Formats: sequence, C-alpha cells, structure tokens
Amino acid sequence: MNVFSSFFGNLGKFWQGSLNSRFFRYSLFLFLAQIVIITWFYNQLPPEIPIYFSRPWGQSWLSSSASIFILPLFSLITLLINYFLALYFYTKKILLSQLLVIFGFIISLFSIISLLQIISLAI
Repeated sequence: MNVFSSFFGNLGKFWQGSLNSRFFRYSLFLFLAQIVIITWFYNQLPPEIPIYFSRPWGQSWLSSSASIFILPLFSLITLLINYFLALYFYTKKILLSQLLVIFGFIISLFSIISLLQIISLAI
C-alpha cells in the first residue's frame, strides 16, 4: 500500500511541473494532428507512397499507403515510453526526467514534419 501512495504522490508532483504537463499536451496535440491529417488525406493517397527514405532511391522507397500509420504509432509509443521512464526517474534524476519529456515532444514534432513531407510528395 505504501508503494502505491508514493507512486501517486510522485505522479502528482510530476504533472504539476509546468514543463512536464506543457510538453505532454503539445506532444498529444501533435499526435492527434497526425491522425487528423492522415484521415483527411488518406483517400487522396496513391496505392504506394514514399516512406523509407534511408533506402536507395527508387522502388525501395515505396510502401503501401496503409504504412503511413507507422509515423503516429511510433510517435505515440515513444511518447508513452518516455513519460513512464520520466515518471520513474523523476525523484532520482530530475534532469533525465525532463530530457525524456522534451525528447518525446521532439519525436512528435519530427514525426508530423515527416508526415507532411510524405503527403506532399505523394499527392
């Protein structure tokens, strides 16, 4: 019982930090914006879209249009893992906790930029 009370006490302190709550809201907004953008443009996408830019130029860049959901999914998974790790390290290493929160936001930001680039190339 004592473990749960300390966990929820740390959770409250974690969310009261303006940096943590602000970046979480921004990251969540970017994730939702990705979902809205995908649903808005999904019917206009061709059957294959360029998504694997690290591969050699040509056919190896292309994937089915359903693979566009990889970006928001990766963004959400990274966001959740970072926030759980940040919550775990909050009492021990505050700087590491804050860096994890900021990194989650940066991943969401780069993910939406990549999504917009892919859609602009595909349409």
